[in-house]
Amino acid sequence: IDSTPINSTTMRANKELQKDGILCRLSHTRILSAGMFLFMAFTFFEMRNIETSTLKSFSTTRVGPFQMPIEGESYSISQPLYDLEKGKMFVDHPLYDSPQNFISYFEKHIDWAMQYVTNEDKLTSSMSRRKHAIFAYIQFMKSMVSATAFNDAELSIPATLKMKNIGITFDADKRKNGADWTFLGDTMTGWARLDNVYKLLTEVIENNIPGDYIETGVWRGGSSILARAIITALGEKDNRVSYVCDSFSGLPPGDRNLDKGDKNWDNTPYLEIPYEVVASNFAKYGLLDSNVIFVKGFFRDSMFPLSKEVKRLSIMRLDGDMYESTVDVLYRLYDKLSLGGYVIIDDWFGFPARTACEDFFKVHGINPEIIAIDTLSVYWKKTEEIKIQYWRYEQSKFK
Repeated sequence: IDSTPINSTTMRANKELQKDGILCRLSHTRILSAGMFLFMAFTFFEMRNIETSTLKSFSTTRVGPFQMPIEGESYSISQPLYDLEKGKMFVDHPLYDSPQNFISYFEKHIDWAMQYVTNEDKLTSSMSRRKHAIFAYIQFMKSMVSATAFNDAELSIPATLKMKNIGITFDADKRKNGADWTFLGDTMTGWARLDNVYKLLTEVIENNIPGDYIETGVWRGGSSILARAIITALGEKDNRVSYVCDSFSGLPPGDRNLDKGDKNWDNTPYLEIPYEVVASNFAKYGLLDSNVIFVKGFFRDSMFPLSKEVKRLSIMRLDGDMYESTVDVLYRLYDKLSLGGYVIIDDWFGFPARTACEDFFKVHGINPEIIAIDTLSVYWKKTEEIKIQYWRYEQSKFK
């Protein structure tokens, strides 16, 4: 026990010490509060980045259907979300809100507006509020990727294979029919073909046909972007992968001489779209997720290594135009397509791709029902399994 006498000097000293202690504690508290504020602000903005940015993963663990990247001498299989440097993207955040937020808003808007309207439209009157809102989102995306939303700000690019293309006054009818190329948009695919993607994806999802979506030959990525939007809107984002396959440098030179129509498809700069541009196009719509897989390289190099990773496909959309680009995909991946799944051939009427398909049918003894989409494209449904004659591919004996 301290028995030191307490005098006035000691009391004053204790008061000063207490005062200093209080001030010290107040200062310490302020420092802590300021630090906590800065931490919370930093955390908020980081969380905001995580929430809004689809350009760079903030997770230390890569998520995906298999281990990537896979790289060979003339191909690569990768996830742009993780593998593409942020500085190489055209955008640093999505330009449009997420599909979920878009659909949620329009579901409320439709519910509100229906107080004052009796819907007698044949197409939408039978839809639930939710389905109507999803349909609105898909139509919005269709108008964006096809650039019909831009009206007179858009240009029509005549569809010609040449070194330098020209832009002329926008023709909405040509665009809807897929008869020109876009300037501001992301796909040269017409509305009927985009609607076909929506129809078939909805069917395989509603009927539980297992498998992923693949497009071989993507240009700026617009059709694959719409497909990813549909998959996401229908709640299958985590269950179905989107394979985006292209050389990202134009078409092959046709030097394998598989068909006389395979010549002179290369050296068209307007069709040579870099990997970074296509990834940026996914990102601007908020659709670049971990299940978006880019497969880079000519199909003769990339399809075999991809076939070792793909488990099942529900839709194969082939847009390679050429004979060789078509057989590269059919011989490597058709056995991955689920029964009840679909093959879409973007360029059928008047293209070497048709000859490639018909030769494939003949040597494998199948005769699928070919259904026209428009004046250019067709699709068919897989109704029977076949044993692929790989030896024909290895020996280039396709007939």
